Amino acid sequence: MKKNKFTLGWFFISLLMAFAVTACDDDDDNVANVSFPEKQTIGGVVSETKNLTFDAVADWTLTSSSTWCYFITEEIPATKAAEGVKEYSISGRAGKQTVTIGISDEGQDYDNATVASIIINMNGQEAVLAEVTRNAAGRTFKLYKKGEGDEWVEVSAEEGIEAGYSDFNTYKAIANFRFSATNRPEWLSIEGGSIVGSANQEVEFGIKVVENRPDFSKYAQVGNINFQDEEGKCVFTYSVNYKGMNPEAMNYEGPKPWNWEVSLDGKTFIQTNQGISGNSESNSYNKFVEFTIIAFNDEFYPIYVEEYADWQGNAGYEYFLADDEDAWMNLEVKDPKTGKARVTVHPLDPEESDIEERTGYVFVFPKALYDKIAEDPENEDFGLFVSNASSEEGIPAQKELRYEYTESNLLMNFIQKKQKESGGGEEEKAIEIISQHWESYGQTVECTEITGDEAEPYKSEWQAAKVFTVKASTCRSVRINVPFDVDSFAAELNKQDVTDTYCAATEDGTTTAIDLWNCQDIESELTVVIRDAMWQKVTVLLVRP
Repeated sequence: MKKNKFTLGWFFISLLMAFAVTACDDDDDNVANVSFPEKQTIGGVVSETKNLTFDAVADWTLTSSSTWCYFITEEIPATKAAEGVKEYSISGRAGKQTVTIGISDEGQDYDNATVASIIINMNGQEAVLAEVTRNAAGRTFKLYKKGEGDEWVEVSAEEGIEAGYSDFNTYKAIANFRFSATNRPEWLSIEGGSIVGSANQEVEFGIKVVENRPDFSKYAQVGNINFQDEEGKCVFTYSVNYKGMNPEAMNYEGPKPWNWEVSLDGKTFIQTNQGISGNSESNSYNKFVEFTIIAFNDEFYPIYVEEYADWQGNAGYEYFLADDEDAWMNLEVKDPKTGKARVTVHPLDPEESDIEERTGYVFVFPKALYDKIAEDPENEDFGLFVSNASSEEGIPAQKELRYEYTESNLLMNFIQKKQKESGGGEEEKAIEIISQHWESYGQTVECTEITGDEAEPYKSEWQAAKVFTVKASTCRSVRINVPFDVDSFAAELNKQDVTDTYCAATEDGTTTAIDLWNCQDIESELTVVIRDAMWQKVTVLLVRP
């Protein structure tokens, strides 16, 4: 960081020169506007130092508007500033920066707060980066955290406070004036929604990261929180930090991990679960199964496990790390920021491999835990496998998957094998079109499934499982029934969205259908796309003139 040293006289001369340069730049149409950081409010008392953090898009210069507010640097540290050698302007390169501000008693008004502006200049343009409030004398504010044995220990403004992840971290504040917390970071949640205290009253409060916002909770956060009086005579600023979620913990959203079957070609995933009525209920997914994974800093990696039976019939396991080219399972990360990832499975050819079926497990671990496991998968404390010693002499210990990982890190356990032929149930009737027009009400409208090369472009574009065609002349008013709950739908004609023109959700509340009308006179192909919530049972209907 480059330092510019100023005497007080040169400081004011520099300000005049800066204004003159800015005035000249106003006439220069070639100067591009820059994006300035959001203005901050910082409060403190005499002899305190404060950190100012900002992200600059270009090389910058900071200037203080008051001589009691100065910058502390390696060349001019706090000890020299106390001797009267102060720095009022500094400069640096683009990027994230943290500078230190000092507050002196020069010209202090003992009845009122005084405010200095920190001006940032980039590309000949300037803005107020921060307003520094020097508190009126006699105002005191103290903050405490829990120490050993629940003893309250004072927290300095520089040390700051820390927000929790799933639980609130508790602190206590006391001041000789009525105060409230202001200017808190958007990622910070306060227990009860606010912090307000009366003069000389102890106030306990809790802070943690905002819930249900992985874009906040996955990452470490840094900010400031202000405690301000009602009269505007003082502002006390404390840094507030969040370390991010536990580096070895993770959460994920998606289907349950058990009772999966995968077809030999790897294109069909079926999960069978016990329904509420006691009957088996199956869900089918096409080509992949998608999950949303939440891990610290968006860093997570898979470990694949194949289960087999050894010569004694006991379960054995072979594992494949994330970069192992021999793995026949795959976790494809579509977007690390959102955590979207898809499980796919390679085809199995029984004739070529001499294997009729195989069992696989797809685990996912945050980076910190993955690195430990990858180095020693059979470590007795954190390894992927544990040994279950037999009580009978001469029988070797059996290896098992670690239970806690199957509970928290297992995305999917499946058997890949030849699937049974459909028995003509709901899956066989993938779509049903019923006339709603008064002349033919209730009659079935004929449609045809298309496959092979003709269907492939539609399947590729819309991620469709099945594609059908129907004649436009029969679609004056019809209901399209599908064997799944409809989450969304769309209609496209000549590459234009015409959803509201031709289709709508059912008025009677049926969740497994949509209504289609007035297609009888179209002159080009109308594409209707119907999707379930996971986009795994997408059906495309082509209405053709």
